[in-house]
Amino acid sequence: MSAHWLRTFSSAIAGALTISLCSCSSLKAPNTLFITYAVNRNNFKDDKEQVELFLEKHTEAFQRSNPETQIIYITYPFRKLIEQITLDSRLNLGPDLIIVSGVSGIRPTELRDGNLTSILPDKKYFDAIYNSQIQSTAKENGDYSFAPWIVSTQLACFNNTKIKKSPNTIQELEELSASGYKVGLSSRPGDLLWSAGTQGAIAELSSVDRQITGVQQQYPAIRGWLEWLRKAALYQNIYFEPQELLLENLKNDKLDWVTCSSDHIRNLRDKMGNTLSFAALPNGSKAKAAPVILTYGFALGKNSSPAQRRMALKFIKTNVNTIAQRKLQLSNTGFLAANQNVSIPPKSSRELNALNTSLNEQSKFYSKEWPGVYRWIGVLEKNSQRSAYRYKQLISALSELTDGYLSVNEAFKIITSTTTN
Repeated sequence: MSAHWLRTFSSAIAGALTISLCSCSSLKAPNTLFITYAVNRNNFKDDKEQVELFLEKHTEAFQRSNPETQIIYITYPFRKLIEQITLDSRLNLGPDLIIVSGVSGIRPTELRDGNLTSILPDKKYFDAIYNSQIQSTAKENGDYSFAPWIVSTQLACFNNTKIKKSPNTIQELEELSASGYKVGLSSRPGDLLWSAGTQGAIAELSSVDRQITGVQQQYPAIRGWLEWLRKAALYQNIYFEPQELLLENLKNDKLDWVTCSSDHIRNLRDKMGNTLSFAALPNGSKAKAAPVILTYGFALGKNSSPAQRRMALKFIKTNVNTIAQRKLQLSNTGFLAANQNVSIPPKSSRELNALNTSLNEQSKFYSKEWPGVYRWIGVLEKNSQRSAYRYKQLISALSELTDGYLSVNEAFKIITSTTTN
């Protein structure tokens, strides 16, 4: 996951007006709202343009009701965002709102550790609109570190001129590859968790970080998951590749079926048109797939005046309420509403039903286990160096397993070690 949110977020919505905060002191007025977020440096210009269009379109209700408030978007490269906000905040020029992600990319914990954001007030309001799964990505010590806005969920994307129906089970997925169709699976640990679900391994992964140091657990389902990954890697037509390469290979007709995220849909459709279809990921014979969701939303900056803080909170509530969230979800953006009071009508499109299955029937099934899984993968680790080390450790172990360098036993030993080892 790590920087994955940036690329996926930018491919669907990317960009904004770049302004040096140091030149904006005269604009730091009660009727100006500064919103900061990051994009990938390699695609900076295009990302800015796309994000600005998305934000303007899907926050237009606030702009209509508050025409006197000027919104200024400030964009920084991903790797520079924390540093730049820190420098801006020292000059009392930090942003009023920051776009963050609950479990990847620019995480609220990083901003809170740097004393760059404030806890959201009115917890009862947000408790009423977010379910426990969304809350787990947004809360720190019982308080909201940011307000979730949109959700991306993991899916299967495929070329419908070759594959008429996406497989419902991983057994059918194996049969699909055996029939000559080329299947691509993202090689990143977070993107492989869906397959851990199919092997019934999510509960065990969730408990790894709670094991007693020095006591080796058996974890049969985790071992079964690793054995399935190794078996899948042996198939001639199953490929483990980075997510960005999977998308390019699907667009260029080199792959027929790949794992993807709902925020990839717009980018894929621009190239593939009506030949693109997507569906929920296949389940196991006895357990559901566990697609990862990415939650994006708004954190409050520290340097707002009282008037700007009130306006920032109004901006948030105008965009996360039930009416605004329903309109966003039905606008075919590839994103789902974070607000639990927005449901997908049963007779809606096949695409919305695929998103609903992924989010509410598969991922939500594991809602109690996700916090433990996130701890296992390192994304909730407050120590950034330890978090980076853990994630690199898992990337290496799973990649070397599917490349054939590590045995199942060797990979098992690495991924069942605690993050503090």
